[in-house]
Amino acid sequence: MIEKILDFALGPYGRMLGDLYIQNQMPINTIVVCLALASYFKHNKQSHFSVEHTGGHTR
Repeated sequence: MIEKILDFALGPYGRMLGDLYIQNQMPINTIVVCLALASYFKHNKQSHFSVEHTGGHTR
């Protein structure tokens, strides 16, 4: 039932995108996880720098 709703909502392009994702699921998921980890570590590095820069006092 969900598949029919998605087919109706997304049209023929939704089916193509879904098939593309299923065929390339491992590389796509790897890219998403790498981007999430990079964002996480970048945010932590900036937070750590701001605490050091302000003399140890948090803002």
